[in-house]
Amino acid sequence: MLRKWKKYGCILFLLIALPYVITIFINGPMRLAPPRQEETEVMVQSGEDDRFLTMSLDAYGMGMLAKEISMEMDIETIKAQAVIVRTGIYKKMTEQKEGEELVFTDHFYTVDEMEKEWKSHMQEYYEKLSKAWNETKERILVYEDHPAYTPYCRLTNGKTRDAKEALGTDQYPYLKSVDCAEDKDAEDAFQSKEIDGTGYEITKQDSAGYVLEIRQGEETMDGDTFRDRWELASSCYTLKEENKKTTAITQGIGHGLGMSQNMAESMAKEGKDYKEILNYFFEGTVLKEVAEILKDTE
Repeated sequence: MLRKWKKYGCILFLLIALPYVITIFINGPMRLAPPRQEETEVMVQSGEDDRFLTMSLDAYGMGMLAKEISMEMDIETIKAQAVIVRTGIYKKMTEQKEGEELVFTDHFYTVDEMEKEWKSHMQEYYEKLSKAWNETKERILVYEDHPAYTPYCRLTNGKTRDAKEALGTDQYPYLKSVDCAEDKDAEDAFQSKEIDGTGYEITKQDSAGYVLEIRQGEETMDGDTFRDRWELASSCYTLKEENKKTTAITQGIGHGLGMSQNMAESMAKEGKDYKEILNYFFEGTVLKEVAEILKDTE
């Protein structure tokens, strides 16, 4: 009788276990998937049609990075730019007022736009983009335990600007004028553009040579506003009036504050890593993990 029950027990065990054994044989042993980490999401305004979208912070940050710097540049230059992008995002998040809806409006590339822009280089450049973003993941620049103000420009006139002079504030002591000698000989360092009107007079410049104030008749405006009005390449410019026409001759590309991408690229090619590059342009800031900063600001 005992043998009979053992026989029935073996048959029952096989009936229960056989399907599992077959599954393992076909698919391999079952693996428990690790729990997914919750991704930080942000609301952004699409540049194409002003739609509001919710997307992961990483996707938005990588899209901004793709738009703001050429993927032809050295990986260390792109890493430095990645930290700048991420710092800007978290600075806005930590400065959000209670009850205020936070919407990011800075332009970014979607994956489709990357494909359109990069064409046959899509795989190569996307891998480079991902590498730069992921190898600096969760790192931002901090000053006095808060995300720093981290502006950048494509090209200076040979040196960056001092924030105290350019912005009229002592709030950013880490934005000092630093030498960018490589920028002087860069392609497109000098550009010219004809603008409407005559009688312009540059009345004030900072120590780096960027225009702070300009006057035409009774109207006075700051140098950056004039640059934006006429879509000039740089805030460093001279004006030449001839035959009742005015020509603006610019040096550099952008406002001249913070990191010069061109100078950063020269430093990267000399063997400097992204940490050294950032320290050169934002001396006095510290590279920290996001979680550490958010904990301190709670």
